[in-house]
Amino acid sequence: MSDNEKLLRQAEGLAGFRRLAMIVNAVSYAAWLAGIAMSGARGLWLAMQASGFIVWLVSLMAVLWTIRRAWRRRDLGALIDDERTAMLTTRAFQVGYWVLLAPLALLYMASYFVSLDLRSLLLALMALGVAAPSLTYALLYRN
Repeated sequence: MSDNEKLLRQAEGLAGFRRLAMIVNAVSYAAWLAGIAMSGARGLWLAMQASGFIVWLVSLMAVLWTIRRAWRRRDLGALIDDERTAMLTTRAFQVGYWVLLAPLALLYMASYFVSLDLRSLLLALMALGVAAPSLTYALLYRN
């Protein structure tokens, strides 16, 4: 196996690991915030909050590790972070913007007609705003 083939395999492995870490990060963040939103409840919600936080923290460290590895190994980073990846990053943040803006606008309009519990709704919006770009990036990356 040549050096180029080894480098390509490493790049594919790192990109796949980053994609998986981003999906786990988004889902665990949403689970963590759902556990916080249901903080009055006990049992399952408390376990979901604690485990969601731990998994989110570990997956965040994994995402940061992939970024650091790609940055330290420029040859590997060049294969992973190309122009298409930059375009997908931009698209993922745009999706996150609209996923956050549309429910905010609907909540604003609904606030004229019904009384809303903003604390729970803001947690749900924060979970949406954080999870949507990561999931969008992970789903579009190399597909």
